[in-house]
Amino acid sequence: MSSRLIFTIPLAFAATLLHVGCCLLPLFSIASSSLPYLDFFARYKSFFTWFQFVVIFYLIVKIILDQQKIKPFCSVKDRVIHFVSLMIVITGTAISYYEPFKNENQKLAEQQFMLFKNHRQLEINLFGEYDEEALRKDLENMKGIKSNRISIDNDTLAVTFQSNEVSSQEILRNLRLKGYSFVE
Repeated sequence: MSSRLIFTIPLAFAATLLHVGCCLLPLFSIASSSLPYLDFFARYKSFFTWFQFVVIFYLIVKIILDQQKIKPFCSVKDRVIHFVSLMIVITGTAISYYEPFKNENQKLAEQQFMLFKNHRQLEINLFGEYDEEALRKDLENMKGIKSNRISIDNDTLAVTFQSNEVSSQEILRNLRLKGYSFVE
């Protein structure tokens, strides 16, 4: 058995543990306290992910070369070791990607991030004559604007909108078409 073969499973296992470590280990806590010394994994997550993909690529190339009979393995044991290693690395990558052990706070933080990601605030200074109720109704009729987040105070209009449904340029263009005068 060659020395390269001896290191195949440990290399695959190490790559998987490092990648899983950067994604899953920080989720665990002991006695309701976090594990700050696992910050190392999160800090170098991109390196561990890259390392794991290099191992996956290496194993796939080795298996393809064996299957094409270009560089066949010496024995069935070699072939099994490479397939097992590939399954270990792929499983570790999948676990790290999906992170099934998220706690409730992480799920809540992810939802809040998605909310902040899609919501934007637009403030403009109105001038000239305008009817506040008509302006409010015009804004409420626009797609993507949150009707409960429209504020008109001292000639300043503040609107919260969903950026995945409408852009600030569309809102401004729509207001101009309806005859409102403002400064951005």
